Parts: sequence; structure tokens; C-alpha cells
Amino acid sequence: RGAKHTSQMAAVSTRPADERELLSACPALAGTPLADLRSSDVKKKLLSMPVSHIFPGTRANEALTAAVAAGRARVSRASSEGSTSDADDAGLSAVIETLANLLSAPALKDERSSAAARAEVEGGSPPPRGLPRVLSSHSLSARLKSGTADAHKDAENVQYVRSLLRGKVSRQQYALLLRDLHHVYVALEAALDAAADRCEAVRAIHFPSQLGRREALALDLEAHAGGGWRETLGPPSPPCAEYVARITELGASTEASEAALLVAHAYTRYLGDLSGGQIIAKALRRHYGADAAMHFYRFDAIASPSAFKKVYRRALDELMTSSAAVDAEALVAEANAAFSFNARIFRHLDAVCGLAAPAPSPSAAAPEVATAAAAAP
Repeated sequence: RGAKHTSQMAAVSTRPADERELLSACPALAGTPLADLRSSDVKKKLLSMPVSHIFPGTRANEALTAAVAAGRARVSRASSEGSTSDADDAGLSAVIETLANLLSAPALKDERSSAAARAEVEGGSPPPRGLPRVLSSHSLSARLKSGTADAHKDAENVQYVRSLLRGKVSRQQYALLLRDLHHVYVALEAALDAAADRCEAVRAIHFPSQLGRREALALDLEAHAGGGWRETLGPPSPPCAEYVARITELGASTEASEAALLVAHAYTRYLGDLSGGQIIAKALRRHYGADAAMHFYRFDAIASPSAFKKVYRRALDELMTSSAAVDAEALVAEANAAFSFNARIFRHLDAVCGLAAPAPSPSAAAPEVATAAAAAP
């Protein structure tokens, strides 16, 4: 380690004293933001850092915090001087913002006390948890899943959902749900199409050819409610109308940070359809017949839902290191709002269909509900 450290320091001997001091305090930073604008292994170096570097009250954390500030200044200076390409600036900026997000994330700082982190650094003992694992558990996709767990459970335990899984919802009652979903997806997909042109965050998670549901829902509605389903089923329910209004509002916003909240609605709906939705489809085929129209739950353009969900989650996680205007906490809050809209639609259907009844406690949930919960986004 000493020889490696010496060679690293020799390589930066011409840099300002403050940068050399930073590298001396944290050799892992050599080759990352401060050492080389064109470093191709930045991510590898970042993930190899000890977990303790992100905890406050340590010399390593001070170095990392200073490195973020110095790196931002370097990107700004290089950009203004035209001494590096846009791609180089974007790559370096992404790394720096990753470090900044780590340093500012309360959940990570609370992972262990500062005293324990300091003991780890000063004692030279290996961290019990690698940074990749910490990053994974606090990625955007993980934060969305954990941050909406209660709202998700609330929605899936509404009596209508439980009755749907148990085969106690008639085709006409099911068509009422399809009607509302059709309105939601018409609004959502129109909003995503429009926002993708001006919002990087939306563009990153927009897969219209693989995920589009409008046409599939129309086919199911015709099969379950007849060709005149629009007249037969009437307008969307009041909670659905409010849901649609919120989606339309975000889609029309010229503010990137507002439009980016559509990501939460896309995550809630599409990953839900690819996860618990597949459990619902199996239950419906069992109760309505194997030949029942289930176009909504079929994703013919996706060979492997499991593999696609990994791609989708990776796209979500990469938003945190891109130049997209993304606020993780705002996205979690918006995703909770999306789950709430869905739960209100289900409760409205409870009343309309005469299914309203006190829902059993989660511990007494039906096997189908428990399985659907396990397949949550």
C-alpha cells in the first residue's frame, strides 16, 4: 500500500498542494475526479472505496467532501476554458454528483455511528459492508420500493383487489376497473410522450413500444363489455378523474423537475403490471377461463419481464448520476400519491360493486394477496 501510495503521489506532484493533500488523505481518490478527466474506471474506483468514507466525522469523509467541491470547480473551469469535451464533462459530473448524493444521504449516514466509522478508518479494519451493497440498498429503485411499501400494502388490501384475486368480481365489475385504467394510461402515455422530448429523466425510462397499454386495454374492454363500452360504462370514476388530472398537469409542465415526477407514475403502474399484475392475470384466467381476454397483462414485446425489470430499475438508478433534474424524495412522495390514487379507485369500486367490507389484517391476507405482495415493484 505504501509503494502504491508513493507512486500515486508522484503522479500528482505537479498539482496544487490542496489536491495533493486530499489524495494523501484518501488514496482511493487518485484516478477519480481530481486525477484524470478521462478516467475510464471511475465507477470501479468509486465502488471499491471503504464504506466509512461516506460517514461524517472522519478524515476520509472530509477528504471526500472536499474532493466533491474541488471536482465541481474543475468541471466548471474546464468547461469555461474549453479544455475538455462535453462527454468528458458529463462523465466527470456524473461521478461527482454520485459522491455528493452519497455524502448527503441521511439513510447512509445513519447506517453506523460516526465513532464506529472513525474506529474503522483509524484501525484499518475492512468494512463489514461493501460500498456496492450500500449503494444498492439505497439506490433510487430501492428507495422507491421501500418508501412506498406501506402505500402499496394499503392499495392491495382493498376489498376489491382481494375479491378480484378470489374470483368474486364479475366481468362487468372488472370492466369498470379496466375503464378507469384505460383513462389513466391514455393520460400517462400521452404525458410521457410529450415530456420525453424535453425531460431527460422521463426519456430515460420511456419504453413506449414495450410498455404501452392503451390499445391492450381497449381490446380487453371490448371483450368484457362490448363494442359500446364507452357509453355502457360511462365516464371515469371521480378518483380516476383526479388521478388523470395530476398526470396531465405533470405532463404539461415546462419545469423539468415537475415533469420528472412522471417517472414515479410510470414506475408505479408499469412495474406493478409486470410484477403483481402477472399474479392477477393468472387468477383471472383461472376464474374467467383460459381464453378470457387478458391483453392488458400481456407484454408481447418483452421476452423476459424479469430481465426487463432489471433494465428498468437500472435506468432509474442511473438517473441519480445523470444530469437529469431528479429529486429522489420528491419521486418517492409522488409514487406514494400514485398508490393512493389507485387505492381510492379500488375503494370507489368497493362501493359501486357492493364489495365494501373491513379488510382483514395483513397477517390474515389471502394466499393470492400475499403472493402479489411478494411480486411488488
